[in-house]
Amino acid sequence: MKLKFQKHYSLVLAFIMVLVSSCEITDLDINTDPNNASEASLNLLLTGSLYDGLDTFASGLNDTTMGFQAINTSSDDFNFTNSSWNGTWNFLYSGPLKDLEEIIVAADPEVNPHYLGIAQIMKAYYFTTMVDLWGDVPYSEAFQGNGEEPNTEPVYDSGASIYADAFVLIDQAITNLAKSQGVSIKGDILYGGNTTKWRKAAKSLKLKLLINTRNVDSNAGAIQSLISEGDLILSSSDDFQLRFSALKNPDNRHPMYQSGYAGGEAGYSYFGHQLMYEMLSSKDPRTPFYFKRQTSNVLDPEDPTAKQTIPCSQRDDCVYNYFVTSSKVTNGVFGVDPDALSDSQQSYLAGFFGRDRSDPSGIPNDNPIRTTVGAYPAAGLFDVSASQTGGNKFGTGDGIFPIISSWMVKFWMLEAQIALDVNTGYTEADLMAEAIGDQIDKVISVGTAADPQASSDIASWPTEYNWPIVFNTKTDYIDNISSDYPADGSDNLRLNFALKQAWFANFGNGFEGYNSFRRTGYPSDIQAPLQLIRQYALSLPYAQDEINLNPNTPQKAYDSPSSAVFWDTLKFQF
Repeated sequence: MKLKFQKHYSLVLAFIMVLVSSCEITDLDINTDPNNASEASLNLLLTGSLYDGLDTFASGLNDTTMGFQAINTSSDDFNFTNSSWNGTWNFLYSGPLKDLEEIIVAADPEVNPHYLGIAQIMKAYYFTTMVDLWGDVPYSEAFQGNGEEPNTEPVYDSGASIYADAFVLIDQAITNLAKSQGVSIKGDILYGGNTTKWRKAAKSLKLKLLINTRNVDSNAGAIQSLISEGDLILSSSDDFQLRFSALKNPDNRHPMYQSGYAGGEAGYSYFGHQLMYEMLSSKDPRTPFYFKRQTSNVLDPEDPTAKQTIPCSQRDDCVYNYFVTSSKVTNGVFGVDPDALSDSQQSYLAGFFGRDRSDPSGIPNDNPIRTTVGAYPAAGLFDVSASQTGGNKFGTGDGIFPIISSWMVKFWMLEAQIALDVNTGYTEADLMAEAIGDQIDKVISVGTAADPQASSDIASWPTEYNWPIVFNTKTDYIDNISSDYPADGSDNLRLNFALKQAWFANFGNGFEGYNSFRRTGYPSDIQAPLQLIRQYALSLPYAQDEINLNPNTPQKAYDSPSSAVFWDTLKFQF
């Protein structure tokens, strides 16, 4: 009995010691913050890195790169400073880029290969996009700020070396995605863990990078092999895109929607007059999805108060000016001079209220009347009628940021076919027609889902909406573009034509137009700035914090040819 009691006593004592030691570890370690975990699960890191990174690129950087191509007026005079993207730079490195690196370090390629593969694809996309924007950036030493000997002054890796590593990451990702993983992927807000679609995204990203570098590397063979292998994004069902939420608190709606609708008055920057005019004049069916009119009131140029509000009213070098009084616009859209417009035509054109490129006039309180964001890509309102849209009460906001889409892939293939004589299996005109068709279908899909007033039946629009303009159907529009394609023209003529169509199609993703223009100089007919404060921005200025704290930060004038990214051989200057 004594031995039995001693045995039980020993077990109880051991149990008490475990409890005591556990309490000591849990409750008395005042250096551990239970609200700041030292480790995070892969799925949480994945969600954060995807949303935070893509939301950042889809916001101010996207608006700015669209402004570089006269889509809107954000930074369209190229006048900014080292503080312009200071917060953006800091957030990318401290947030989504760091989260991706944590996944790559933590994910065992034999246990969690799919998480690893996705992180490798996103690292390749994020960093090559940063190279496209800034040029050389911290990469190999970017995340050595922790540890016993932290490196707080990382070197700037060359853009070419980062691109080279991105190709390695993409190939590794494709291998990892082909492996078996014991648990399903969670936290994937892009493809829901579908590894087949991620593999297509990886190969399509590889194609994009090969196209970007085609002027500095002999990429024709690699591009031909990639296209011949297949598994590219050639269907909109496989599009690599971020779908935003309609959630208001926290506000996870599309950044363009937040600017255009979430405030008391629409606050989005002006849309470029050239874009709106050319879409109207070609009766482009995407027009009422892209742009939402807010006014039908015609301003009087003879009224001094109204004149101050009219775009470019005090300049004589405008190309488009105020649409209602511009003979170029009224003849191009309706075939009549301004004084021959009907009342309905005047009212309709009054709602297309933007600006010529880099109009240096002051900005009046015209938020309630300037053309604002439509149903695509931001999931605002379809342009049924001219009405004020501010006040946080219209549309859904759950639009998309197209990262890599089927139409982008087809335009890249078309560029390779024209410039590098790559065999895509299509005629050039057919490939362009498919690209445009895919994008129009996506515009209609996103737009009709966002606004129930939007009809996908374009043929019914004249009677349904009573506009003084009859837009082309998708088929008629594509037929018109295809018939105008200069199939017998020079390579440069054909590429210029194709990239002008890409200019219209990539609305909502400014990075692709910014890249293709620096790569080719096309489209060549984009309106020149009315006032050029700085030369064309060949890259972005480095963040002020980096300049202050990291002596390795290069010095550059962002609008100088010396600041061009490594693949930019054109180094465009006005």
